[in-house]
Amino acid sequence: MLKSRRLRDVAAVGLLVLFIFTTALPAQSPADNKLLKMVPAKTLFCVRVNNFDYTLNQIDQFIAGVSPMPLGVSMLVRMQLANLLGSPQLTGLNTNGNFAVFGVTMPGETAQADAIPDIFVGILAPVTDYKQFIDGNTNCIEGDEKGISKITMNGTPVLLSAKTGNYSLMSWANDYDKLVTMTKAISATGSAGLSGILDAAETKQAQTEPIWAYGNMQQVSGTFGPIISAKFEEIKTMMKSVQAAQSGASPTSIQNIMNMYSSILETLMKETKSVSIGINPKPDVLNITKTISAIPGTDMAKMFTTDAVSRRENKLLTYLEDGAMANFGATTNTAFWKQLNVKSIDLLAMMSGDSISAENVAEFKSLAAEVTDCLDGPLAYSFSSNAKNKPPFAVKYVIAVKDEKKFTQLIEKATDIMKTSGLMDFYKSLGIETSFDMKRDIDNYKGISISSAKLSMKSIDATSPQAQMITSMYGEGFDYRWGMVDGLFACAISGDVDSTIRELIDQVKTDSPKQIGSEMKAAMSLLPEAGKADFVATFNVLRLFNMATSMIPMPIPPMDVQTKSNIVIAGRAADSRMVVNVAVPKQHLMEIVSAVMTMMQQPKTSQ
Repeated sequence: MLKSRRLRDVAAVGLLVLFIFTTALPAQSPADNKLLKMVPAKTLFCVRVNNFDYTLNQIDQFIAGVSPMPLGVSMLVRMQLANLLGSPQLTGLNTNGNFAVFGVTMPGETAQADAIPDIFVGILAPVTDYKQFIDGNTNCIEGDEKGISKITMNGTPVLLSAKTGNYSLMSWANDYDKLVTMTKAISATGSAGLSGILDAAETKQAQTEPIWAYGNMQQVSGTFGPIISAKFEEIKTMMKSVQAAQSGASPTSIQNIMNMYSSILETLMKETKSVSIGINPKPDVLNITKTISAIPGTDMAKMFTTDAVSRRENKLLTYLEDGAMANFGATTNTAFWKQLNVKSIDLLAMMSGDSISAENVAEFKSLAAEVTDCLDGPLAYSFSSNAKNKPPFAVKYVIAVKDEKKFTQLIEKATDIMKTSGLMDFYKSLGIETSFDMKRDIDNYKGISISSAKLSMKSIDATSPQAQMITSMYGEGFDYRWGMVDGLFACAISGDVDSTIRELIDQVKTDSPKQIGSEMKAAMSLLPEAGKADFVATFNVLRLFNMATSMIPMPIPPMDVQTKSNIVIAGRAADSRMVVNVAVPKQHLMEIVSAVMTMMQQPKTSQ
């Protein structure tokens, strides 16, 4: 019974956090370090909503014209609070203040590895007058000798409340003893609380972002690590049998893949200090800032650094195309890329098991380091869809290189390693036969020598659903064409690859001044610092959807709507942290809603 109740509490944490994220949003808040001090330092998570009423009004403005709900979010939330407290006036509750929800592990845990931790979930709600809050809301019952009041609905207690400074500290109705303990702990003098472990940047974000969510990964790891590990072992066993039966892949290969995921999870839990998310909706755009902080001295911390090259302006953003389903531009942060390559190759070796030898792994790492050293800073990728071709997309990218001759040699070296390393044998163990062939100087266009390569994939069992899916998605494989143009490695992958590479060469060789496309310019205006970021990317959901549906055997009509806006993402690594900024324009949501409504109104074709 106890275990069931704890499971319910843990599930309620997720539901409560989800409720807050879907019902509240932005505003600027005055500095409020007092609330951070009240949240325990060893909290597992904290969700803070600043200037509650203003934040709700901001979300109303953002979703106006997008949401099908007849009532605004602010009205719906107030109605729910009125129903909870039994008073439409919400007497004594300061809805202009800052709210917080947090979760912390209570002491006295059992030593069993698979035990559900005893979690206390607290809600800190600001009050103008605590006595008026209890007396003025009909569902609130006068406090007992320990100052604990019940909040009931239809006579059944649902929450408990205790006075803590100018706040009501609320908990679930069955957490009486925990609430008494936590109220005393918060009221203890000299407690720095969560503010004592946050740095200046984190504190500022917590106080100024309309919504701020924080997770202490080391506390989460220590609390849930044994449970997560045990459950992951169960999943590995289950996936090993299920995937092997469905795909024909060897059990050893499935086990290696699951070991790789387990290693990723273990690394994240050991090396991540914290994760925080700030959400700030405005009338025309929703801004999200995600920060991942690494533990100093770890490989992740060494990865999250910066250098002089990465701080240079990316001059190749002019190659990012209007009408693309996705664009990506970056400047080479040498330390980040080298560390990322090492980790990626280690994971590849783990996934492939005995297919790739230790010598091959060393070759891959040496090659990756050489390639990174050969880059001259910026690069740009543009992904467009073309449902008439196989594969149904086209990729064009340009990379600035320091030494064209050496870079060409590295491509040849990479091809040789791919063929001799056993990597292809690994894919064969998964039931997929692959081959990669390269030919140098097969063509010449405007004085530029063009080389080619082809990556072919086919299922060993040609009659299997997997084989049919691969053929439907990729046809006979991926065709590459590339050439060196004025210090730029220009490459194309598409169904009509010869035309695509010529278009790209023309684009690079043109003498006319290059300008950033209108869509990319509009996207970057949503994140003013995007041009200085380590990377910037745009995504168009409608174009991605149309490309994905073109790869599915069943007929699905495309979303036929004019779309010009894009979601934009930009990130920078420095000082042992990665900060990623996301902007979701309201216009893009309206385009998606319009496309969905159009699809729903289309008559169904007769079978």
